Amino acid sequence: MLRITETVGIVSPVVGSEGDPAQWRVFPAAERALREFHGLRIPPTGPGRDCVATGAVIDPALARHAHRTFGELSEAIGVRLFPFGRTDGDSLLAVDETSRLFAVDHGGWWLLGDSPAAGLESLARGHAPTRLEGRRWQWRLPQGGDGPVGDALRAAMVAVYVLHHHGVHSARALRVLVTTLRGFGAVAFDERFDLHSASLEENAGLLAREVSAALEKAGAVLHGAELTVSVLPPPDTAMPLASVDCRVSVDGSAPAAPLALVLAAGPGASVGPAGESVTAAARALDAHASGAR
Repeated sequence: MLRITETVGIVSPVVGSEGDPAQWRVFPAAERALREFHGLRIPPTGPGRDCVATGAVIDPALARHAHRTFGELSEAIGVRLFPFGRTDGDSLLAVDETSRLFAVDHGGWWLLGDSPAAGLESLARGHAPTRLEGRRWQWRLPQGGDGPVGDALRAAMVAVYVLHHHGVHSARALRVLVTTLRGFGAVAFDERFDLHSASLEENAGLLAREVSAALEKAGAVLHGAELTVSVLPPPDTAMPLASVDCRVSVDGSAPAAPLALVLAAGPGASVGPAGESVTAAARALDAHASGAR
């Protein structure tokens, strides 16, 4: 408890996003983990099964300077972190509010285990950690004959359903962007369109008419331009699922050009329940794309 108090009591000169000096705040999962393991030195048990085994020292003071480092990881996974110690290879260790153990080093962000005990065992035995990194999937869909606006919105409605069905988020709006395909890609149109209280099939038709009318009013032409429809997460969506980006793009000047359906997720959405939801959505979109071809 003394080491926790010392760690919390030292205010870093690193300025946080709100302009206040960065300071650690202990939470129950961190306190439990440190009560159980503080002061231990965990030695490697051998050469390592999947990677080089390494030892660790459990002491929050050894990683208390890493406000900025852990702050970036905390923002990506959407929960608080508290320093936990340091490995023999100088990786910094932290525990989060759900008791998961993470490591940060020059190689990136790593999930060591779903509990401090599991994470420390993985280090000591050389079990491969899980890297937290962004993921991206892309599929090509044929146009269905409704023109670039209608086809892009119909594909976007499929994405809206898939993301909702698999617990990623329930979209309430779409962003429609038109950029020229010459030079640096000037933005010719950029507007948000709210979904209607109707079925997704009806939404596709209603929005197609609204978007077409808005494009005409703005004088935005699709010849020589790319049309992109993005599925926007609701404003209250928390990280890491707020990092999920799903969009449909098409060359508006090429009648037979395929649609590009893209799903991307930030590093925090690569593990845990968020990672499972995004992976399930990707599988569903893959199945849709396979059936559409």
